[in-house]
Amino acid sequence: MSLVQWQGRSALVVDDSRTQQYEVTCLLQALGFGQIHLASDGQDALDKLQQIDHVDLLLTDLNMPGMDGVELISQLEKNTHYQMFIAVMSAVDRDVLDVIHSIADAGTLEVIGVLAKPIRQQDLHNMLQHCDPMKHRKNNNWMQLSFTAEDVQQALEEQLLVPFLQPKVTMMDATLYGFEALVRWHHPEHGVLPPICFIHHLEQGQLALDFFYAFLHATCRGLNSLTTLPSPLSCSINMPVTLLTTDKLVENMVEIVQEHQLPCSAIIIEVTETTFMSNLAISLGTLARLRLRGFGVAMDDYGTGYSSMKQLSRCPFTEIKIDKEFVHDAHTSPKKLAILTSALVMSQKLGLKTVAEGVESEEDWQQLTLLGCELAQGYYISRPLPLDQIENWFAEWQSRSTLPDRPY
Repeated sequence: MSLVQWQGRSALVVDDSRTQQYEVTCLLQALGFGQIHLASDGQDALDKLQQIDHVDLLLTDLNMPGMDGVELISQLEKNTHYQMFIAVMSAVDRDVLDVIHSIADAGTLEVIGVLAKPIRQQDLHNMLQHCDPMKHRKNNNWMQLSFTAEDVQQALEEQLLVPFLQPKVTMMDATLYGFEALVRWHHPEHGVLPPICFIHHLEQGQLALDFFYAFLHATCRGLNSLTTLPSPLSCSINMPVTLLTTDKLVENMVEIVQEHQLPCSAIIIEVTETTFMSNLAISLGTLARLRLRGFGVAMDDYGTGYSSMKQLSRCPFTEIKIDKEFVHDAHTSPKKLAILTSALVMSQKLGLKTVAEGVESEEDWQQLTLLGCELAQGYYISRPLPLDQIENWFAEWQSRSTLPDRPY
């Protein structure tokens, strides 16, 4: 039952029960953990963290005398230098446990699981097998970085903002359906940087438009380079809604796609928060014209922010992407499962394709299959990959007789 990536790693177990501390310690040791530190409540945990060089995993109870687990997580959220995976264990009602995920989603902490007591070895194993403890050690550097719009403009001019592709597969037979293109910055000093470091500079204005056109070019080139993959394939790219009022936007997009000898149907435009359309009539007209030219139009992150049934009824979408918040671990949360089920049923009645984001485990996959979801995207299938790794991933995916039991 041991997990290779967790061999010798450190954990902090926060629980006021010595019996629970002992039982969880035994479970973690069986998975390969090396150093396991103990704390009796939230304040004790904060004190221990000041003394410990690094903790890879923090496992905390919620209901404790002194500082409880909810306050501990809130205090950790305020101190952004803490970089670790966090898991919650408690015997309280499931809807209370779900609140912890909501707190984490609103901040920067990474809560990887909410486990009901008594903790089972298999549940702990399933939660940790998809996590890389090296992630936070690697991420400590880039999380401290800050870039100006001029830095990002220079990166664009030097063609350092490149697409990484994350596969989307059909759930019925696990065949490759297409990709989503996600931007990465090949920084000459800091290596590959995720969009959180710079994407805020690409959400409006001329820089956003210049980037969108350049990224569309790069995505089309990428699709054409994948010569060994089955065709036709599609690729989704994100578009800020602020660009929908751009003059000649549709014409320029058609020209770019045709320049690469691709049909417009090969590109799916993902838009979020359509409530923020600055000129509703023009924006809706642009979406309609994109549809007329053959582009797909997807509502991204359905169920979060300002995505709503009102937007769904008035925008000409071809597919809905259900946010990972309602996908991952839905089988353990009645609330998540109810929202996920209703979203899928509604999409099917509207004749829209459904794409589930954040599929990270076999349990996620099985639940979505039972509900009749069409397409899946997430680390259970593959992380976003540079273009030169896509064909190797596809060959390995095809060679499997069963679906993978681990992320890539």
